[in-house]
Amino acid sequence: MLCAAYAGGSEICQACAQQVKSTPWGVSSLGFSGRRIPVLWREHYGGPLTPIIYGAKYRGDWGQARLLGACLGALPKPWLGNPPVVIPVPLTNKRLGARGYNQSQMIAAEAARHWGLALKPRWLKKTKHTRRQATLSLSQRGQNLCESFQAHANLAGQRVLLIDDIMTTGATLREAMRAIDKAGGTVISAAVIAHVPKDQRKNNSFQRPFKPLRASSKSFNTTPAPKHRPCSMSF
Repeated sequence: MLCAAYAGGSEICQACAQQVKSTPWGVSSLGFSGRRIPVLWREHYGGPLTPIIYGAKYRGDWGQARLLGACLGALPKPWLGNPPVVIPVPLTNKRLGARGYNQSQMIAAEAARHWGLALKPRWLKKTKHTRRQATLSLSQRGQNLCESFQAHANLAGQRVLLIDDIMTTGATLREAMRAIDKAGGTVISAAVIAHVPKDQRKNNSFQRPFKPLRASSKSFNTTPAPKHRPCSMSF
């Protein structure tokens, strides 16, 4: 958890910045179509950034989403060779309309800016409204998302970096990969803020700390960050 002085937004104090910097990051892999896709993650679920994910996701704090993207973009680039395009995991129009924004797109935009990559949020759509993954059992997650994404024809021949906020079983990323692969694109890697390790999945110790809040203009935190020295998230 960050210190009590943190009131949301994109700036944190030096002490909190040091806490984030000292939190281990790493790379896992996700099996897809006979390949292992590397997945860069900023922390294990439950680290100091996890509550911020839910602030960005359900409480309308866009500054928090930018902070998360900066934390992700400060890590080494998760690809080799020619630069990929960045695709955030999308929401359905129904959920986007209810929430008012896609936190994964905001995270991806900031990370892409740090890495110098092109962001293409319109090249992948979620066309099937599904139940929230966080409300389902591990065994239900893959079935829930089956054929829920549709990729744009512009993805043909493109190398893709997928970005989402949390990876639990990898079902969301796999289904997005399937749509991109069908359109002729190739996901070469993915990146998330929080990764739920297998032991946390087994003992179900990754329950979200906040209940979803319906997005509204009243819920958006647009106040300036508290007046303490902002941090640099570079490594």
